[in-house]
Amino acid sequence: MNGIERNEIERRLEYLEKIVERILHIVRHLEHPTATSISFKEITMLPTTGGNTLVYTGTLSPVGSVLAPDFVATVTSNDPAVLPTVDATGLIVTVPLPAGWVESTTTPLAITYATTSASTGQALSATITPSAPPAPLATGVTFVQTT
Repeated sequence: MNGIERNEIERRLEYLEKIVERILHIVRHLEHPTATSISFKEITMLPTTGGNTLVYTGTLSPVGSVLAPDFVATVTSNDPAVLPTVDATGLIVTVPLPAGWVESTTTPLAITYATTSASTGQALSATITPSAPPAPLATGVTFVQTT
């Protein structure tokens, strides 16, 4: 085998290695696709009253998807007195409301969630708004005779 044939064989092997890497990447992505969105649901169901700690769990979409292996999650509050945290899984957000804290009537509390990934480019974001709208007021009463 001469030097030209050897170089050609090495070039083709490198090309085949790149193809195998791409195929493995596709297979990994099909097994556990990276999430394209996230939504949060409160699990404590507490009012936004000072002294309470609100806890939210995130659900990734599509079903079966995962956060990127190198994800970095951050949470911030629009109220400097409220310091939310996100756990190591990136899926649980805890919002401790300081004792005596009162929510602004003009700017409701909002928690901003974001993830980034250098390896995949995955970037998710969501806004958690703890305040539930007030229950509607009754507009009438109906009585039914039972005896």
